[in-house]
Amino acid sequence: MNKNNDDDDDKPGLTITLNSNASSAAFLGVGGPREITDPIDIPPYVKGPHGMAWKCDAAVGRAKLKIKPEDDATLVHWVIEAPWAHPIWHSYSLILVHLRPMPDGRKTLMYVDDATHELWLYALNPEIDRNPMVRTGLVEGNFLTPVNYASQFVEVDDALALFRIQQAVQEICNGTLSPDVDFSSMWVDRFGNNMMKDRPNYRKPKER
Repeated sequence: MNKNNDDDDDKPGLTITLNSNASSAAFLGVGGPREITDPIDIPPYVKGPHGMAWKCDAAVGRAKLKIKPEDDATLVHWVIEAPWAHPIWHSYSLILVHLRPMPDGRKTLMYVDDATHELWLYALNPEIDRNPMVRTGLVEGNFLTPVNYASQFVEVDDALALFRIQQAVQEICNGTLSPDVDFSSMWVDRFGNNMMKDRPNYRKPKER
């Protein structure tokens, strides 16, 4: 869906609490890359020297939830495996939605008046199997919050917006773009900072 909430995190999402061992490891900065215990058992759509990425099968998820395609603003949901980017979690979700009016008349928060698309980048809970998400597009508690990055941007059509997102996915897999929140400036360079409260371009969103 493409309705956002202007809460403290300023982005939609679920709150996930890691267990005590994982939380302690994160606090202490223990170890190298997180071990991957749930390898995704279908070939990746994108592959690079430092990561792999899969497109989630959102059609399966919509069918499971009995959602019509026209009632879902999601254009693509990527699951990206990049264990080099953080010592505790190894994977990320990158989601692109369009901001066109929806048949059900739902409200959309607009951070940029003429924005056409919005993206969200989340770290994934390393303790939850990613395979069901890749097969359905359903989150099932995978997201860690707050969101690593989110932005609205303007593109002439869905095809070019999808191309830009896939470019970012390839860069992550190549090891040249970090999905970690500490490197959000790299994402700002590509997509702007209009949804980041601590940046000068942020403004209170308008409901459309």
